[in-house]
Amino acid sequence: MNKLVLRFFFLFCFVLNAAFAQNSNLQFKSVNQFIGNISENEIPLLVSFAFKNTGNNPIVIVNVNVPDDTKVTNWNKLKPIKPGESGNLTFRYNRKIPGVFNQKIVIKTNEPNVKPIELTFGGELIIPKTEPKLALETNFGSVKLSKNVINFGNIKNTEKKRDTIALFNLSHKAVRIENYELNGNYVKIDVFPEELRNNGKGVIIVNYDPNIRNAFGNTTDTVWIKSDEGDNLIFPIIIKSDIYEDFSKMKPEKLKLAPKAYLVNTNYDFRFVKKGTEVKTTFNIKNKGKTQLLIRKVDVSCPCIDVKYPEKVRFDRDSPIDITVFTNNLKGKIHETITIVTNDPSNPRITLHIMGIVE
Repeated sequence: MNKLVLRFFFLFCFVLNAAFAQNSNLQFKSVNQFIGNISENEIPLLVSFAFKNTGNNPIVIVNVNVPDDTKVTNWNKLKPIKPGESGNLTFRYNRKIPGVFNQKIVIKTNEPNVKPIELTFGGELIIPKTEPKLALETNFGSVKLSKNVINFGNIKNTEKKRDTIALFNLSHKAVRIENYELNGNYVKIDVFPEELRNNGKGVIIVNYDPNIRNAFGNTTDTVWIKSDEGDNLIFPIIIKSDIYEDFSKMKPEKLKLAPKAYLVNTNYDFRFVKKGTEVKTTFNIKNKGKTQLLIRKVDVSCPCIDVKYPEKVRFDRDSPIDITVFTNNLKGKIHETITIVTNDPSNPRITLHIMGIVE
């Protein structure tokens, strides 16, 4: 019973003491500051509170309790503040999240029986809405695309490739984008999300399978996407690649039987010709292997070049490759190339050079 009475006595004393706690003699000019609207480049934000010791005894600030996003920059807990002395406490706010913020700071001094000092400051961080920082260069109706040309560069015919295109809907309504039904099965297009909200972002994922494409050398494909804006609005995506045949999995016995392309000469210098002259030359390609040589493709460096070539060369035979260069649009020193793509594992690319001067 005595213990219970004692507990009530101490509780009464504590409440009585709190009720009669005095205000600190460390008086702040303002305990609340409303900063107003601030921009992102004003962060970190410095806020100062001026104070003065209005009492007759020195005061020491023994504790400053601040939120996680705020730090006090100039608090010296060992330095007493003399009677009549003025100063300030400066706080650094460092949170770059848009919206309203309100920071509460609690200060305790060495004064006996005084209330903690509460300071607050607040405002609103405004970050203006801007278009996403994407290289959005291509328009497709109300939708902007980061690009519409994908270049995979050098790839093996067994190597599946993937690339992405960023989207941004500039319109005030949702737009639906999807794969066009007439695209080949060697390319798969996925759009996420399928419906772009107004001012919404999305992405096109392009998956390309050169094995299904079954092409070699420099290859350009055009595939299509369509939108529900307007009537049958379609848009091209161009895919470029230089496809190499993958011989890495050929067994040794097959490599011994592989075709072997051979040319005595791969250069032709026509010296000087007048503009408009048709430059003609012939290269002979021989198959020194034991199986049929396939010329899968011929790439030229200039549309002014016409090439007639055999698609197949039997083993131990040779065949002509006839080349004509039309010089109507050429002038000065020229150096054009013809790249022959074959199924020879040891020599899959053969480059022929045509040189000379067009007067």
